[in-house]
Formats: sequence, structure tokens, C-alpha cells
Amino acid sequence: MKQVIIIGASGHGKVIADIVEKSGDQVVGFLDDNPVVKISFGYPVLDTIKNYQQYKDGNFFIIAIGNNETRELIAKKLEDVRWYIA
Repeated sequence: MKQVIIIGASGHGKVIADIVEKSGDQVVGFLDDNPVVKISFGYPVLDTIKNYQQYKDGNFFIIAIGNNETRELIAKKLEDVRWYIA
């Protein structure tokens, strides 16, 4: 069972969380830069995206952001993580 952190706690993140659950893996929580959001779809918002490094050990990541340019920028910043592949 993979432990997965989803980057982006909005609507696209909900869809990804559902896919992760249905694949038999576990959603640990979300990383999101919106300081107002503390829980998303029943999962905790763990931190902001820039603090991803403290969650790298033992976790896989998925970027659940619909905007292609934003998703690409985040992916480039997080080159040293393990990406989730179902």
C-alpha cells in the first residue's frame, strides 16, 4: 500500500483522492498554499507546497492542479520526490 500526498486541495484533488483510495492506496493528506483550507474532503491539509520536503520520506506525490503551467512549475520544483503511479 502506497502512502500518497496530493498537491492541491481543490476539486481536482478530490477526484485524485478518490482514485487513490479505489486503487487500494492511502491518502495521507494534501499540500496546498491556501491558508484558509485546513481539511479537504475529509483529509488534512498538512502544509504548504514549499514545505514538501518534510513529507518526502515514505510518501508518494501527485500534483492535482488543473492548470498545466502551474502543474509544470510545481513538478520542476519537486524533482526529488517519488511520484505516484497507479
